[in-house]
Amino acid sequence: MTLNLTPQYHEADARYRAARTPAERLAALEDMWRELPKHKSSEKMQAELKKKLSAARKALQHGGKKSAAKADPFAIPKTGAGQVVLLGAPNGGKSSIVGGLTNAHVNIAEYPFATPLPLPGMVSYEDIQIQLVDTPPVTAEHVPPGLAGLWRSADAVLVVADLASDGVLEDVEMCLAHLAERQIELSDGPRTSPAETGASLKVPGVVLANKIDLPGATERLELLREFFAERVRIEPFSTQAAGRLTALPELLFRLIRVIRVYAKPPGKKPDMDDPFILRTDSDVHELARKVYRGLEQRVHAARLWGQGVADGQNVHLDHVLHDRDIVELHV
Repeated sequence: MTLNLTPQYHEADARYRAARTPAERLAALEDMWRELPKHKSSEKMQAELKKKLSAARKALQHGGKKSAAKADPFAIPKTGAGQVVLLGAPNGGKSSIVGGLTNAHVNIAEYPFATPLPLPGMVSYEDIQIQLVDTPPVTAEHVPPGLAGLWRSADAVLVVADLASDGVLEDVEMCLAHLAERQIELSDGPRTSPAETGASLKVPGVVLANKIDLPGATERLELLREFFAERVRIEPFSTQAAGRLTALPELLFRLIRVIRVYAKPPGKKPDMDDPFILRTDSDVHELARKVYRGLEQRVHAARLWGQGVADGQNVHLDHVLHDRDIVELHV
């Protein structure tokens, strides 16, 4: 039996071969393992991958001084349903946001530059986890080396604006300018690669107008909207207002533009605790690829419980799925 390795497997393999750090190698190997078909013909490859995974985990956990010196602290492997990276000027409140939503051990301080390196944490949204990454601040004169790579690889970027600062307009303009210099544009739509040389990479993103609860913040929010509303969406926020803090995970979920789809084995109840994470506008065939890992051609029919159909309706494999759909695949 041929292995029928997916394009995603070959892409992860290429990333593994090009990896420079233990973290990059481990992330690529984990993607390869997820994409590898699990059947008798792949047992030898499974065994080889397990050895490589074990070695990569040991290298990451017990690496010596030489490997640690080469590790790139700005290479944050993606985990969860998607990765959202924060961007902002000093003392804008990025660490307070991450600390308020995750269990990450952030350093929240009144003085600037308290965050020297990126720090990821996991945000819970209903039945999934979203990675939120705190980052060192940027100024007009300085962007920490490696930070631009995070912006380019992220599923979404949040520009954190400090509504307590009289310089909030200049800070937001500065952040957008740094992105533009690296040919990155925040978008209210899906992540889109440049169609031609010189075009910008479009990454989902918003300006998070922080500290809306402080005096003078409402007036500064209106100024932000007046100057930037045509370029980027602006969302008021405060870590001190419980309602706004608890609403942020849903905003993150909308930004990363994924859907949750639940698999239902024929004749059994669906597994509602472990959804498959797919890109928005994915179809049944994409779910089959996720479930059968290279053997999706075996799927010949599907039934659907979800948006726009009757319960248990038969659908074509090119039927576009929606968030929280339940799908029964037939082979």
